[in-house]
Amino acid sequence: MSTAADTVTPTPALPGRPPAKLLTLRLSIMMFLEFAIWGAWAVLVAGHMRNLGFTDPQINLVYLTTAIGAMLSPLIAGWIADRFLPNQMFTGAVHLVGGGLLVVAWYQQRFWPLWTVILCYAVLYMPTIALTNAIAFHHMKDSKKFGYIRVWGTIGWIVINFAISEYLRLWEARSTISHIGDCLAVAAILSALMGLYCFTLPNTPPSKQAKNPYAFLEALKLAANRNFGVLLVISFVVAIELPFYYNLTYLFLTEKDTGIGLAESWAGKAMLLGQIAEVGLMLLLAPSLRYLGMRATIFLGILAWPVRYAIFAIGQPVWLVVAAQCLHGICYSFFFVGGMIAVERLAHKDIRASAQGLIVFATNGVGMLLGSLLAGQVANYFLLPSGGHDWAKIFLVPIAITVVAGIAFLALFSERRFQADSARVELEDLAAPV
Repeated sequence: MSTAADTVTPTPALPGRPPAKLLTLRLSIMMFLEFAIWGAWAVLVAGHMRNLGFTDPQINLVYLTTAIGAMLSPLIAGWIADRFLPNQMFTGAVHLVGGGLLVVAWYQQRFWPLWTVILCYAVLYMPTIALTNAIAFHHMKDSKKFGYIRVWGTIGWIVINFAISEYLRLWEARSTISHIGDCLAVAAILSALMGLYCFTLPNTPPSKQAKNPYAFLEALKLAANRNFGVLLVISFVVAIELPFYYNLTYLFLTEKDTGIGLAESWAGKAMLLGQIAEVGLMLLLAPSLRYLGMRATIFLGILAWPVRYAIFAIGQPVWLVVAAQCLHGICYSFFFVGGMIAVERLAHKDIRASAQGLIVFATNGVGMLLGSLLAGQVANYFLLPSGGHDWAKIFLVPIAITVVAGIAFLALFSERRFQADSARVELEDLAAPV
């Protein structure tokens, strides 16, 4: 198995530029910290809010702050950072401020103060995802090997969640008081470390040309291509069901009597199976695209969602519910990453970044925002007098959404047309003047 340090072709070190292997290591550490911060709080904060007595709509309102941050991300990452400050300096400063905000969030006991602080934090954090990607691409010789660096972000998410789960397990053995809220303190420490670390990264100067922060909207003209239009709409629809997993699964796994009833520490580990499977399924994406094609691969990614939710709705045996977390690997790798590849092949090279930005805006932004509002209302509607939830009925909603999305995609997306369009785009790009 190759290590991250083996992925970049050795090149002579240029003045002011570290050797290739050292550079790869430094960028990998950057990715590890970037997603360890998000992973530290994004999964467990739902349990913390439940312990504070927040309602289901309130819990989901806190989660939708990341969707708002994703929608504002182009304005911050694509305008302020690209014009005024080197990327690593801007990213470092933002993470230092973000660490302070997470400490403030850790102390909040009431909904609106917590929501306001998390919103401010999300608006600062979400642009750093694009900025860390930009830093990596700027310094890598071969951008095709970006995945070998990006995977350390997933590993960071896995490691920090496992560590916090072990921390909670130790407290469960000593005290009946939940310490799940400490996830915000851990995220704050990691954010401060990331902020300081960014100042040590190689210089990534701002772009010399001013850019329209919402230039990705120019990619809307690609919707005239049937397959791109189908992919855009289906991605948006699928994103609406995502909060039913990200926002509610931890509550489902830990809820006594009506849920699975796992301890807080074990629920965190159970959800880690999704990220672990994500790393493994990435290896199967290329063979699937080669032998099954784009249409079948993306459809399998959509299909994995209703299968997982159906297992959740049945709710037993417990081992099967836990194992169903692994389906996240198919969902993410085959649908989202497969969709990114499809967009890359359908868009001309001069608007590929805009096309990818449009997909992200539709999914992580608008789709997740609407989905968080819907998930909160559905969970609240099926709240039982005992205080638990009717999880079987709750999960019927995302099952219906994903089944409809899967059928529509299978009916409307043409593999033959996709192959023809991607070949035409490739030829036109080759013929275009440099």
